[in-house]
Parts: sequence; structure tokens; C-alpha cells
Amino acid sequence: FGAGRETPGDLPRTPSREGRARRPGRVRRKGRGRGFLMLVGMSRMMSPSCTAVVSHHQCGVASDRKQRLEPSVMRPKRRAVDAECFKGLSSLSASKCSSSGSNVGFQASKRRNMAAAAATSGDAGAKGQVDHVVIAGGGIGGLCMALMLQSRGIPFTVYEKVNEYKPFGGPIQLQSNALSTLEALDGNVAEEIIKLGTVTGDRINGLLDGKTGEWYLRFDTRKPAVKKGLPLTLVLNRSVLLDILRKAVDPARIVNGTTVLGYDEDPSTGEVSVRLSSGETAKGDLLIAADGIRSNVLEQMRPGDDAVYSGYTCYTATCDYELEAIDQIGYQVYLGYGQYFVASDVGDGQTQWYAFHKQDPGQKDTSGKVKENLLKSFDGWSEEVLARLHATKEEDMEQRDIYDRRPALSWSKGNVVLLGDAAHAMQPNMGQGGCQAIEDAYHLGLELSSPNQSLSQSLLNYQLKRVPRAAAISGFARSAALMTTTWRPYLGSDPYEFYGAVPGMMSFWENVEKLRIPHPGKVMGQLAMMLAIDPMLEYIACGNPIDEADRVPYCQVPGMSTPLRNIPKEAFKMNGVPGFAN
Repeated sequence: FGAGRETPGDLPRTPSREGRARRPGRVRRKGRGRGFLMLVGMSRMMSPSCTAVVSHHQCGVASDRKQRLEPSVMRPKRRAVDAECFKGLSSLSASKCSSSGSNVGFQASKRRNMAAAAATSGDAGAKGQVDHVVIAGGGIGGLCMALMLQSRGIPFTVYEKVNEYKPFGGPIQLQSNALSTLEALDGNVAEEIIKLGTVTGDRINGLLDGKTGEWYLRFDTRKPAVKKGLPLTLVLNRSVLLDILRKAVDPARIVNGTTVLGYDEDPSTGEVSVRLSSGETAKGDLLIAADGIRSNVLEQMRPGDDAVYSGYTCYTATCDYELEAIDQIGYQVYLGYGQYFVASDVGDGQTQWYAFHKQDPGQKDTSGKVKENLLKSFDGWSEEVLARLHATKEEDMEQRDIYDRRPALSWSKGNVVLLGDAAHAMQPNMGQGGCQAIEDAYHLGLELSSPNQSLSQSLLNYQLKRVPRAAAISGFARSAALMTTTWRPYLGSDPYEFYGAVPGMMSFWENVEKLRIPHPGKVMGQLAMMLAIDPMLEYIACGNPIDEADRVPYCQVPGMSTPLRNIPKEAFKMNGVPGFAN
């Protein structure tokens, strides 16, 4: 359910500055430049290898105060390690945290940026696997693909259907795996995203009973981030994210107001001729389809491979609402029969929520009373759910049916390859749609820039790396939705409709529910989730291998690169016997 990735740190909360306007979604970070004294004091407990990583971080902080480095130079910052983070990092192999590790990452970035400069001037890529790449779609996946190719010196052109990027949609969750991949793509871009995002991965996240509001499962998601030295999960407005990505790409390589309609491939040369909505034709050695779940390229590659309706429609909005325990709780999923409600803090006193309701597709609520209808649908649910709905303006509510795609074993055909939702559109329950597109872009670019390798081999390697992982995470997302089709807190709760045909059965189950006997399915489900959640979260956060030359593991220090929180470790634990805990 898209849980955040968290960091240790049982420290008091940093008070906010009164009366000062904040940028949307920005996380306040006090005392960042004062980390030197703290780091010196910690250096005795660190190995020489990790001390080198910290010292490199401090050099970046010091230089930042006097001058900004050129955008083409990635500064591997935020490498600081506190005592508890060090416990996680100490288990890393010497190759990942060696005394030269930060320098290796810096030099690799420098080499990539030199290649990017050469590509801009048109000198690079001529002797590589491809001379020119055409990218269909300039969303998150397409722009990240452009960034990766740009950093590797591979010429490209992005064709995006909108004439200009305008603010749309609400905040998007970027989990640890996506943020670490962005750091490997472009350190400056990742730094700006982390600076502007609202961190939720340092708080309690989890599942609750929709009606009682009791915890069903708390996520201690600090573990994977600390274990592998990854950034903490955050949320950021989607339009802000796209703006950051777009500005990092050479504007001469983005063509707006143009849709990729289809393609033709020369069987003898492999050259791809791309048909555009402008009536023109673009040519390239490779076409990358990042044009979304309704991809024109995918439709031509696999006719009839339609998106699959999930069974749920989704209402969503961002409202002015904060939990009283906002400093401790980031992300909550309230479970119910045939519907569920997801809410996340997005900063600046606001909450983003999603209300999923099981129904047939195409039933758009045009009554003008969406808020009233939702309050009826969730009548009897937790007060925190109803309070968020009451705090939302009618005009801010949006509705869309949820679709995904069945996992496919092949994402390419000839010199055409799929990326992002065109390859593996998934339900939003794990918060991984955009995150997986970012992973796609990194690994495809890595393969395309590999020397002594054919294009066909690169596309095969890309699929071998990405198809199983994307399919697994898509499966997790589907399973999460299926949970609500069988969810019942007590025996007698929400009896099946066929009982209505049996005289007296509905009233019988109504009386049984009053006894508040935990439903066996709920008991077994909690037991299974408590056993499986840590391996699942670790796989999602850490299952995306990053080239060691592209990124150095690190931990964020509360009060410097993340907010200070006063959350005791016991707060992340479930109380009681597994199966009956809360």
C-alpha cells in the first residue's frame, strides 16, 4: 500500500518557524551546515571507509555555502551517517563503502556529464549501439529516460503530446528505490527533489480497520532504507516533479504538442520510422515507448492487448487537514469490505486521500454531490476518515476508474521497446507506478551505454532485469486490492448477499457481529502479513541494483537532511498476540 521508507532517530521534534510561508511540499531542514561538529564527534566510532564517505559529504556542504557548483557536476551529498544508521551501513560490503567509494561515484558522474556535453554538441553516440533514440512520451518515465541517455552521451528526441507542462494531479509518492535511482541518474535533480519533498518515510505507516480505526499492521519501514543506505520515502507534487525533470533535459531535444501515432521498421537496417501527429516522420535506431497505459506503440506491437479494469473506481483530492499525531503518522490505509480509504500527509497542513469503491467501470458520478455520496458510502467508518472527507471541497474531488495490465514476458519487438505504464501499468496500491518507470529508465540506459554489446543484447538484458521485478510488484498491488473483497473484521460483518434469500439469516449474522468475534480470515491475514511485510518492503526498496559507480550508499541524519521526530521504537510494533494484535 505504498508505505514509506523510514530512518531511525528517536530525537525531539524540530519546532517549525511561526508565521513563515513555505513552498508547497517543502521539508524544513534546520542546521544542515552545522553537521561538521556532529560528524567529527562521530568519526571515532566509524570505520575509515565510512568516515571517507562522511568527509566527502561535508566537503559538499561546505562548498555549497559559498558557491553553487556547475549543474553538470553531480555532488554526492547527504552522505552523513549517524550512530544508528552506521549499524546498518557497517554490514555493507567493502566495495560499497570503501575509502574511495565516494570518489568513484563522483568520477563516474563526471564521466557521464562529459559524455552528455559531447552528446549536446553532436559528437557522441556515433560509434555506440545507437546513433539516435526516439522517445514517445514526456511524462515521468520518458523524461527520466531522456536524463539517462543525456548523461551517457546518447542522442535522443522526446515527443510529448501536450503543448506545455501545466500543473495537474496531486502529489506523487517517491519511495526509496526511486530516489536512489534518481541519484544514479542525476545527482542534482535528485537533490532538488529531496529538498522540496515532504518526508513520510520517517514515520509510522500501515493498515487499519476502516470502521474501528484500530491498527491492523504497522510498517517499520526504516529497516530497508538503513540496511542499504537509501533515501527516505517522500511525497512531492507531480507537476513540481515533472518541472524539475524537464528543466534538467536539453530543451532542444523535447518536441511538445506532438504525439507518436505509430512506427515502421526497416527489416534490413533496423531503422525505425516514427509517424507523428504533425504529419512528419522521425527516424531513429531505437523507439522507446513511454506513452502510458493507452500507448499507441503498444497497440501496434500487441494488438488487442487491452488494459484490465481492476474492479474499483477511485475518488481523490487534497484537503486542508492534519492528524493530531502528524509528527508520528505518515501514511494510513483503512480497510473495509468492497472499499478502502488511503490517506497521506503531503506537507503544509494538507492531506491527500484516495477513496476506492468496488463497482462496474464507466459509472462516473455527475450528480454534483460527490462529497455527500462518499460520506454515505463511508458512513460508520473511523472518524479520521470522515473528517478528511468533511474537510474536502466538492470541486476538488476527482474520479477515475483504475486499470492495469497483465504482466507480459516481452517488452520489445525488433528495435522498439516499452517503458513505464506502456510496459507494466499497475494499480496504485503500492505507490510504485512512477517508481518502476524510473527504474526502467536507469536500466535501459545502462544497457544501451554498455560497450561491446549489440542493441538486441541490450534489449534482452533490460527485459531480464526488469520484467520479473515489475511483474512481482504489480502482483503485490493486485493482491492488496483483493484483500478488500474478503475483508471482514468480525464474524457476521458484511454477510454475503445470498444470505438475504434465506429467511432470518441476515438478522442472525447481525446478532453474531455484536459478539465482536474476530473473523478467522482477518486473524490469519494479520499473521501472514506480520511474517511477510519486512521481506516484501525490503524487496521493493532494495531489489533494484544500482551500479556501484553511479551511487554511494548513505544514511540521512535527522535534523540535518530529514526532520527531527520523537517516535519511540516501540510505536512501530504491534501489541498483542499475532493474529489478534493492534
